Amino acid sequence: MKQKTSYIFLIYWFIAVADILFIYFEKDSWRWFTKPLLIPVLAFAFYKGSYFKKGTLYYFILAALFLSWGGDVLLQFKGMFIPGLVSFLLAHIFYILYFINTNAQRKGLLQFQPLIGLPVLIYIVLFLYLLYPFLDSLKIPVTVYGITIGIMLLMSINTRRKVSDNAAALFFNGALQFVISDSLLAVNMFAVNRLVLSVCVMLTYASAQYLIVKGALVNERN
Repeated sequence: MKQKTSYIFLIYWFIAVADILFIYFEKDSWRWFTKPLLIPVLAFAFYKGSYFKKGTLYYFILAALFLSWGGDVLLQFKGMFIPGLVSFLLAHIFYILYFINTNAQRKGLLQFQPLIGLPVLIYIVLFLYLLYPFLDSLKIPVTVYGITIGIMLLMSINTRRKVSDNAAALFFNGALQFVISDSLLAVNMFAVNRLVLSVCVMLTYASAQYLIVKGALVNERN
């Protein structure tokens, strides 16, 4: 990986840690600086680290990051939950498209061993079932979002055998942490509001985005 990219990743993690500390110490007004800055720095790291800077897969990652940034910004405003949810939904769709179209001519792990995806399906169904009593009018949008992140995780699993083991591991761990982050966010918003959950949401979110982007850079070189 290019040395300059590593430095930019360090800046990314510095901002992420600062944002997490602001959450912990309840300095919400300071997060208007750190949270909107986080994804643009990661996108810049991806741009600097990419060897090709062109092609469908490259733009899928950039689109996912741009929409994630949009979701971050929108969720800072009160009353903008649905627009923020839609922005992240679209981001996940672009990550799904990236995973599907990466070496699309090759068969992935799920195409050989489909039952490996069963725990993901069980988790999404069970989680939505337990969350339903707290959702009121948001049942449909949250269900659509839950299904989408489940598909993203499944498609990340399916990159195994399509890409290098290192890239596949990064994709899977990134997608898994995204599911964990979104699950904790839903619990924190609709069921049990706790400061520790907010901290864990941001930690897993920052890690998820980083791992997927790093996986995309590793995948370029294979």
